Amino acid sequence: MPHLIIEYSADCLHEHEAQAMTDAVFEAAVDSGLFEMVNIKARAIPVSAYRLGVEGRGFVCVRCRIHAGRSTEQKKQLSRDVVTVLRELELDVAAITAEVVDMDPASYTRYYAD
Repeated sequence: MPHLIIEYSADCLHEHEAQAMTDAVFEAAVDSGLFEMVNIKARAIPVSAYRLGVEGRGFVCVRCRIHAGRSTEQKKQLSRDVVTVLRELELDVAAITAEVVDMDPASYTRYYAD
C-alpha cells in the first residue's frame, strides 16, 4: 500500500516517458509523508484502445489505491501532488487526472515473499 496505477495512452507517450511518470508518481507518494517507501508500489499500464473528446492527444490517469484512514485533505493533497509532478514532465497529452481511492480492507489480501 499504496498502489499507484498509471494508465496512459500508448500512442502518445514513449516507454522512457512511462518510466519517468512511474518514478515521478512514486516520489510524490514518498514526499507526501503518508507512506513508508518500502510499501509503495507504482506501475504504468499502456492503453491502446481509448477515445477522448479531443482528437490526436492522449491522457494520463492515476489511481492511488490506499488503505482507509487518511483525511480528505491528505487525499486531496496527494492527488494534487501527483498531477503537479506529471505536469512538470511536460507530456504531450490532453488530460492528466489523479484519484485517491480507499481500499476495502475486508477484501484485500497480500503476500510478500521473504
